Amino acid sequence: MEDGLGAWFNENKTEQQLSSFGFRTSGGGAHQSKTMMLPEVESLLSSGITSADSLKIAAIDDNIMGKSTANTRRLTYRHLCSLYGFNDQPPITKVMVGLWPQDREGHALLTLLVALARDPLLRDTAKVVLGTPVGQTLERPNFEDALSSAHPDRFSYKMVRSMAQNCASTWTHSGHLSGRAKKTRQRVSATPHATTLAALCATAAGYGGPAILGSVWMKVLDLSPEQALDQMRRAESLGLARVRSAGDVTEISVRQPLSSTLGVSELEHV
Repeated sequence: MEDGLGAWFNENKTEQQLSSFGFRTSGGGAHQSKTMMLPEVESLLSSGITSADSLKIAAIDDNIMGKSTANTRRLTYRHLCSLYGFNDQPPITKVMVGLWPQDREGHALLTLLVALARDPLLRDTAKVVLGTPVGQTLERPNFEDALSSAHPDRFSYKMVRSMAQNCASTWTHSGHLSGRAKKTRQRVSATPHATTLAALCATAAGYGGPAILGSVWMKVLDLSPEQALDQMRRAESLGLARVRSAGDVTEISVRQPLSSTLGVSELEHV
């Protein structure tokens, strides 16, 4: 797996184009102090609330996440907004929120994909996890080395250690790892909805056709190109994608079907 931005984003995409979809290509991220906060996302989105204003009220005023103090509620929601864009709701956020009630089995992978799209620090650890064979163990130093190599002299050892622990916890919540101090690599089971979101991320990142199926976004779901194509055909039956494959030619469209099915008109311009 390639290192750096080139593994995730095609050079034909500008920073503005990537940002308008909801990607974050640089800077820090929530994993400096938090994990991907899957239980909090579950509490918030499983309420059926979707608008930015209503999500904020539910999180802070109504305490839907069950936090002990008002300050904790505000801080937690700020981290959620940073990682998932609940406040400004770019297209990637609207698609995640739209797919959520349709895909109970895929919540962890939907959440992970958006977290990877929006937190460069978490992306820095992807190679460690995705490059590890199923059944092999990983420990915190593996994550520390990945972060230190990506950001030489940027963070203190204490911060690197904390971020490594947070990232390892996120990959555990997503199902890629199991265990506590020693993590064991597991294979995740992709759903058609999560595969569609991965295809959308790959499309917005500048890839098309077979390159979508072989992208790192599909590798996050532990899918080979052939498996990804099979999942995309299942997604087509749900009205989430269009797939045309003949010989060596494969065409995959997710923007228009998702725009129509979920009502996210901004996707037409991604």
